[in-house]
Amino acid sequence: MRICTNEEMHRLDSLTIEKYGIAGEILMEHAGRWVALVAHNILKDIDGKSAVVISGRGNNGGDGFVCARYLKKFFNYDVGVILVGEPEALKGDALLNFNRLADVGIECKKFDGRLPDGDIYIDAILGTGISGAPRGDIADAIQEVERHRLNGIPIVSVDIPSGVDGNNGSVKGVSVSADATVTFAFPKIGQILQPGRSKTGELFVVDIGIDSRAEAEVPITAEVATLPDISLLFPERPPDGHKGTFGRGLIIAASAGMTGAAALAGISFLRSGAGLCYAAVPRSLVDIVDGAAREVVVLTMPEVRKRRCHTLRALGELHKYAKIVNAIAIGPGIGRHNETAEMVRRFLTKIQTPVVIDADALNALAGHLDDTIPQITAPSIMTPHHGELARLLGMKTEEVAENRFENAAEWAKQLFTTLVIKGNPTIIAGENNPVWLNPTGNDGMATAGSGDVLTGLIAGFMAQGLSPIDAARIGTYIHGLAGDIAAENLTKRAMLAGDIADGIPDAIYIAQLEPEKMEEKVSEVKFSYKLTELGAGIYKLAEM
Repeated sequence: MRICTNEEMHRLDSLTIEKYGIAGEILMEHAGRWVALVAHNILKDIDGKSAVVISGRGNNGGDGFVCARYLKKFFNYDVGVILVGEPEALKGDALLNFNRLADVGIECKKFDGRLPDGDIYIDAILGTGISGAPRGDIADAIQEVERHRLNGIPIVSVDIPSGVDGNNGSVKGVSVSADATVTFAFPKIGQILQPGRSKTGELFVVDIGIDSRAEAEVPITAEVATLPDISLLFPERPPDGHKGTFGRGLIIAASAGMTGAAALAGISFLRSGAGLCYAAVPRSLVDIVDGAAREVVVLTMPEVRKRRCHTLRALGELHKYAKIVNAIAIGPGIGRHNETAEMVRRFLTKIQTPVVIDADALNALAGHLDDTIPQITAPSIMTPHHGELARLLGMKTEEVAENRFENAAEWAKQLFTTLVIKGNPTIIAGENNPVWLNPTGNDGMATAGSGDVLTGLIAGFMAQGLSPIDAARIGTYIHGLAGDIAAENLTKRAMLAGDIADGIPDAIYIAQLEPEKMEEKVSEVKFSYKLTELGAGIYKLAEM
């Protein structure tokens, strides 16, 4: 699903209104109605009957005025509207809808430092146009909303939680932490990037009437993965297929003390649906990996004497297997011995089989941006965390962390690869593709071995014939969803990488299902709508 920067969304609004003749008043009416509907559904669940709408003086506040009118007129709730700012500052469609409040008997009061009690609060204070930290009465109003949230009152934010930057998810001062956010037309990037994602709560994406011709005029620069997207990526499985049909892979992994990496990657490779996995490991470690991953065919490789790691002497055997498999993964647990690193560089510059480059294979390429990396001609996926990516690019880790979304596509081009930047969220970038943000996953996945599971999954999907970009998309989504399942069953604090691997079957089952849709009619407003679950706490609402 497309996601927008603040500027892209403003452009879509402007084109719809100014070029294609759809009045801003209509867009605002649709927006406020959807917010009221989401609030109404929450209030039904808690048997509440009163709502407090806190509005700013811009269009976000205007959406709040419309919401208040619907809650009062059609849903018969007690509604109070609090204006943060002077009424004289209102203009355009916001002023129009402010004046309509009196028509349904709603009195608007100016914010005086405290908010009245209510069963639900509608945060319509700030929209996506925020720059800098909220100050003055706006900051005080946000803190008041938060005070009520901490007392257990649900909060619904209009378009974006007040105080969150829609471009990057940053919070420069106080901000609202919403239970639900109703965002218009498309998700905003700041609702997917942290810390904005944690502030957003459940995200409802609603159709307010942006013209399709306007959408065609504004290029898509970024997308967020959804269940409908992912469900279309699964490779076909012919009923008469065999293990060769479903893809063979080679995992080059393990060194002394790091045998679990080979086992986790190999098992996850097979869990993706691939048919056969070879794991090439140093000779003295074969029995350990063989016992930990029974379904993986373990290949005995020569090793550096007394160091129990991969050696240059393994190249001939590795190249032989590279020619008979459909995908390769290299790096999990291989260590940083000089001879191992040299083996990695020589191997990668000679193969043509699609390859996932991970962990210490990435470290073997650090410092070789201008020589070895341009010589890697096989279709590749690199899966670095911030530190590994910084070493590859010759940058500081802090620079990578701060600019990973904005620069992901350029870095992928610079590295001649499909780039999977691990984190929350994981970012995927490839040549001539929008940048993808993966919404699944949680902080419990920050545990040793989690990356090995991801590497095996991505390689497994690539072995089944998916392109690097599609294998990266589905692999990261399933990996994160398996992590979410593990966290739900075991808690984020206690889960391990093996629990993520164990969650893969359930994750695949969920992702292969037809996305759940609910159709409902709201008789009060003679309004029928369809709700579709997009996964990871994201939903789409559209009129039927």
